[in-house]
Amino acid sequence: GNDIWGGRSGLKFVNGQTNADVLQHELLMHDVLTANRDAKVWARAAGKDLKVDDSNVPPPVKVISNVGGGSPSSSAQKEGSTNYLGGKEAIAKMHIPDGYKIDLFADEKSIPGLINPVQLQVDTKGRLWAACWATYPKEEPLKEVNDALLILHDDNKDGVAERATEFARVHCPLGFEFWNGGVIVTSQPDILFLRDTDGDDVADERYILFQGIGSEDTHHAANNLIYGPDGGIYWQSGIFLVHNHENPWLPSLQTGASGMYRFDPRCYTIAFHAGNSPNPHGIAFDYWGYHYATDGTGGNAFQVRPDGKGFKMHKLLNKEVRPVPACEIVSSAHFPDDVQQNFLICNAIGYLGIKQYNLHRDGYTEGGANFKTGEVWGTPTTELLRSDDGNFRPTDAIFGEDGALYIADWQNVIIGHMQHNVRDPNRDHRHGRVYRMTYPAREFQKPVKIDGASIPELLSNLEHPVDGVRHRSRVELSGRPTGEVIGACKAWMAKFDPKKAEDAHPLLEALWLHQQHNVKNPELLTALLGSPEPNTRVAAATVQHFWYRADPAVNSGVPAEVTEVATQKSGVIADSPEQTEVRIGTIVERLQFDLKEFTVKAGKKIVVTFANPDFMPHNLVFVQPGAADEVGNAAMLLGAKGFETGFVPPSDKIIASTKLLDHGGEVTFEFTAPEKPGDYQFVCTFPGHHLVMRGVMKVE
Repeated sequence: GNDIWGGRSGLKFVNGQTNADVLQHELLMHDVLTANRDAKVWARAAGKDLKVDDSNVPPPVKVISNVGGGSPSSSAQKEGSTNYLGGKEAIAKMHIPDGYKIDLFADEKSIPGLINPVQLQVDTKGRLWAACWATYPKEEPLKEVNDALLILHDDNKDGVAERATEFARVHCPLGFEFWNGGVIVTSQPDILFLRDTDGDDVADERYILFQGIGSEDTHHAANNLIYGPDGGIYWQSGIFLVHNHENPWLPSLQTGASGMYRFDPRCYTIAFHAGNSPNPHGIAFDYWGYHYATDGTGGNAFQVRPDGKGFKMHKLLNKEVRPVPACEIVSSAHFPDDVQQNFLICNAIGYLGIKQYNLHRDGYTEGGANFKTGEVWGTPTTELLRSDDGNFRPTDAIFGEDGALYIADWQNVIIGHMQHNVRDPNRDHRHGRVYRMTYPAREFQKPVKIDGASIPELLSNLEHPVDGVRHRSRVELSGRPTGEVIGACKAWMAKFDPKKAEDAHPLLEALWLHQQHNVKNPELLTALLGSPEPNTRVAAATVQHFWYRADPAVNSGVPAEVTEVATQKSGVIADSPEQTEVRIGTIVERLQFDLKEFTVKAGKKIVVTFANPDFMPHNLVFVQPGAADEVGNAAMLLGAKGFETGFVPPSDKIIASTKLLDHGGEVTFEFTAPEKPGDYQFVCTFPGHHLVMRGVMKVE
């Protein structure tokens, strides 16, 4: 949709070729393919048969790659290399803290089909699964659709996958999660439910759980499914999409809002949960049920908290890198004690690796801001992983049954989707890796029986300190009869005292279990609202919000916080003998300023207002004539440290500059125009943007 007819269809690449040139031709190919199959349908209806012959389908349009600077939107310094390192060979390019170790768990050679892994999950048997998106960014006519959910088997527990089972072919599986004995997976425009009923690890039950998720842009589509402790299935999706979800007893959810969505699979309510734009990916929950989210494009990280009749995202930390495909909470008996409950973010451009943050949950003060208990704030600590392999693209990370951290590597020379043609031949469809990070000085985490365990055994698992063990036990309990679960839960929780802080967490798990099974327990809620453990009180208040304040019908509308940024006229907006006032803005999703040039008098005071309605971060830098490339390249060399200076490099060629502005940001600054007449350039020096985002200040 968006690449065929929308805003990105007209993006030009090598020789002026556009996405529209390529993809609109593919529509013609689909027309012929459809007609060929329609003839077979009519033949069968007439009691005959017909062999489909697709030799009349026109060939696809040939696309020339712009990798390596073949068009203005490409940057050789931002891209990886077409010479791919082997899975083990790439480990030599990785930097990790002392005491840790990285090994290859699986790659495209050892596990055919492990291509473009986009999400990892661990099932109740302790096995690692991967959603593989081989047809990224979308299927092509005449080519096999081989996207799939793979089960990666480490049969001898040596930390290496020996084989894989293809659980199911699923097109565009951007997110999946286990629930009720099966798997919920996105496949735009549907969300599917898959189940293996005969124990062969292959789905033989498949149906549409619900429909209507936006399919206009696969890069922004519903992704990263997570089963929350509250019983909701969460995902995020971004801009350019229109969703239309019907509901049996509430208003339909019709929205194009970017952010987080929540689906209650027991009562089929779907709600827009909280705004996050423009391209949100990444969801995590911690030990106390605090809820976190990240945004891919901007790299922002948030805590999701109750607000009014819904929920809202609150800044979690000062951004250091972007784009962020995923986030995770450290919870592992195998990892060191001092990193437990830290926050991890995967980053896929510039800084290629995993950043780590301490999360302050019990009150914190920073920069004049005071955070009370439950208002989480993150501060950077030792980075967990950084790679010098330009093709390393960590898309997800999850702790396995053994306590090791498993890291999905997209492994692609190309990472930007609007900087290259959708069908650029260097978009990789052959590579994918999963790495395994361990801490050899500590024993591996002991396995816990979950699959097939009795309900009392599963309830006992809810006392386990590791988040993943409790999460998978909740997943297993989601498939057990509600009456039996709640009855056993009441007997189990009787041994805990709500007045004791040490009993607060298992009782909180009991409260969440009621919520997961859609059974209210006002007595338990009241007891935990008065718990001696402050974090339990906060969590109980969130349950109270769900049960008595949150309104799914209200949430089904576009939230007030998601608003369009009004644009103002740019150019010289005022001119007096004392000063010239200029306004410069950005064009949404175009990597362009909305002003190409303006003219000022030499030596005159210039007042510039810079506004950024775009969803990408941008700055505005005025430089000496012909210095745009030099300054832009210097900014790229700053790497991840560039965020500290707003990607404004030290240079005597810079006349004036702004900080880095996120979506909706605006700043006014002033400087004196140079005395020497000439064409002085203004550029955005965020990595790669200077190639196309530039204009001219003419000094007379």
